[in-house]
Amino acid sequence: MALDIEKEKKKNLKLAIGVAATGIFFSVGLYVIIFALMFLRPGLVFSFMPFPALSKNIAGINNRLYVISKEIDFSGLSFENKKEPKEKFMLSLLDDKNPDSREIKPFHSFTNDSKKIYFLSEGFFRTFDSVQWAETRTDAAGKRPTGVISPDGLFVLSGIKNNPALNLIKDSGISSISLPEEYLADKNKKCSTQMLWFQGRLYLFWPTGNNFYWTSYDGKTWSNPESYEHQGSVKAIADDKRMYLFYGQHSEQMPSIYFTAYEDGSWSEPKDLNVQGLFIDWSPIIHQGKLHLFVRSFSSENLYAIENGNALSPVRVGSSFFGKGFFRKIIVLLILSSLVFFFFIYLLSVFIRKFKLKTWQVNSTEYEFASLFRRFIAKVIDTIVIMIPPAIVIVYFLFRQDFWTNPFKLCAIGILAFIYLILGNFLYHSLLEGIYGKTPGKKICGIVVLKDEGLRVRVWVNSCLPL
Repeated sequence: MALDIEKEKKKNLKLAIGVAATGIFFSVGLYVIIFALMFLRPGLVFSFMPFPALSKNIAGINNRLYVISKEIDFSGLSFENKKEPKEKFMLSLLDDKNPDSREIKPFHSFTNDSKKIYFLSEGFFRTFDSVQWAETRTDAAGKRPTGVISPDGLFVLSGIKNNPALNLIKDSGISSISLPEEYLADKNKKCSTQMLWFQGRLYLFWPTGNNFYWTSYDGKTWSNPESYEHQGSVKAIADDKRMYLFYGQHSEQMPSIYFTAYEDGSWSEPKDLNVQGLFIDWSPIIHQGKLHLFVRSFSSENLYAIENGNALSPVRVGSSFFGKGFFRKIIVLLILSSLVFFFFIYLLSVFIRKFKLKTWQVNSTEYEFASLFRRFIAKVIDTIVIMIPPAIVIVYFLFRQDFWTNPFKLCAIGILAFIYLILGNFLYHSLLEGIYGKTPGKKICGIVVLKDEGLRVRVWVNSCLPL
């Protein structure tokens, strides 16, 4: 029986329109479901998103390193009870052999010496010595308290009755210390005031404008404030011999971390630590009497040892933005959604086969039309083949440190990959089907593209039927 090509084309057109309408209906339905979940169960939707910790620092006590972080918990988020996202504070032992992670009570700031971590909150502070917790209630801890530990006790700077106040908390009681007039008079000072104890003196640091000011207290009076010219975030720390200032700065259009040391009454020349990348945050710490730098980037979290002005021996602490839990959720979601989608295509293919011509005979040779499901599987295989080259390139650059140091490289790789997928997809199908009549995906699925009269197609021939 001869095949009426025009009639079959019209039937195929109607079926194609029906499949497209079904796909649109399915996509709209999926969008409506996700949109409804955003309102009814937003916590479930947000739980699959990669939200990094708002802040993360490391503290070293009793020869152990602890990771202190503040995260967002969306699990209880709901529009019905109008709950806000919960801030969750975590304390984790940085030890692969004996990991220990626990949720702790909220706090505003923390400070530590070699024996204890002090978590400061309004009206109290809690201490942790690797084993036991202790809580101390005190009026000396006002709003937004920050502190530093000294041999004399715990210095706490906070807001009391809407005014900044500095108190020394000792076993024998609380001593109030007058703040320097220059600090009180500075109306532009920010909340990022820092305190250090260095060689028997209390140092107070605060930024204003393009300068970073500091003054010291010897137990009786404050010294005349001095300044260090720098605009941006500056973090101060001290060991037994020196004070250090760490700050971020662009070097050759790449963000990097610099530091300067204070010794013998003067600051050293700023030095680039050659720690480059797109940082989330970073913080210096003293552990076992040595200076370290904890750096969080989008690719990883690393702890660097600072020796002779260089950042050495980075220890990978973990993944910063995309955690293991996130990837596990995404993999499970992709597998389940793929199975549902494949099953949907299979049912649609079975339904279409009831109305579509199954075979085609030309010159006593009978051909079988490829089903929708076989074409879909072939398309999936071809898509994977097309995406392998850019995937290899992207993975290669992901493991290169300089890939994360320059945002222009990141954009360039993304643009080139996008152009490749458009041009590569067009040339891949046109050339392979025009020369061989099939692509690797079609060959695996037993499909070949022929012209209406059953002859092999050529690159410049468009009128063809997939069989």
